[in-house]
Amino acid sequence: MPKVVVFGKAKRRTAKIGYFVRAFRERGNQTLWLNPSRLRRLKGRNSDSYILGRLESFNPDIIFINSRDIPLSVLKSIHGSSLKTVMFFEDPWREDVFDKVCERGRLVDVFIVSASGLHGRYRAAGIKNPVYMINPCDKYEHRRVRPILPIWKSDVAFIGAARENEPRVGMVQRIDTICKVRVYGRYWEQFNMNATRKAVYPRGYRLVCGGAKIVLGADNTSAIEGYWSDRLPFTLGCGGFHLTNYAPGMEKIYTNREHLVWYHDEEECVSLVREYLAKPEERERIAEQGYRYMHEHHTFHHFVDRVIALCETSSPQT
Repeated sequence: MPKVVVFGKAKRRTAKIGYFVRAFRERGNQTLWLNPSRLRRLKGRNSDSYILGRLESFNPDIIFINSRDIPLSVLKSIHGSSLKTVMFFEDPWREDVFDKVCERGRLVDVFIVSASGLHGRYRAAGIKNPVYMINPCDKYEHRRVRPILPIWKSDVAFIGAARENEPRVGMVQRIDTICKVRVYGRYWEQFNMNATRKAVYPRGYRLVCGGAKIVLGADNTSAIEGYWSDRLPFTLGCGGFHLTNYAPGMEKIYTNREHLVWYHDEEECVSLVREYLAKPEERERIAEQGYRYMHEHHTFHHFVDRVIALCETSSPQT
């Protein structure tokens, strides 16, 4: 089995990098996790040379980079070597980092993005063969739980921050007038809604999904083909009934009213909230189908299997 080095920051809110590391290890790959942010704090200006020394001593076959979490100088140093390099970037709507992402993306052998609609733009920026893969769920952390405390129970739950000029804020406020809504995230007090929690970590995410009749999805953008936030895979992975905004290409991965339910605008969303609050058995059926689909096809373990397969067939960048 190939030896793998994973580059990524540790984020308590998602713990995603840990899911990647565990999946690589459980698939039989000897795996080293390097956190460049932490190493910069510990090693200062010597952090890049320290990282290169660790790579030399570990002698990996594959470098997996989550987001942009590798020093550019390190990536340039290993570019053109026998190492297979893979980069996964999943926030394509962030224009402020596009150039920095492409700067690294041009140097890797496999560039994976969770938005098929941006492939043409990435190619125009010099990335030869971008690969589309959807965000996965974790086979351990994302699972069903049934909370006892009322703090986790609601008709509709929304997990995410509230900001000015975001249509989703007004939509959540409107839904709050017809049923019991709980919001989890920052800044809701600015819109006269009290957040049940300012931050939701993996355990809390499971409890929200288990306690809400409907877990609402409302992304910052729904205009990019193939892109949706990780609320979708995490919610399905936790067995929640997910009502979310439609994004172009969603039907290529999921089946509407089978794995989840999607809406196209605020009026349809409100109508669907009313419809499915009155259909508990149908909610349960859809939630079960979505849960099984994610865990059978789209976990972090499935994701790393695809990464390994891509590395075996890709040609080195020059």
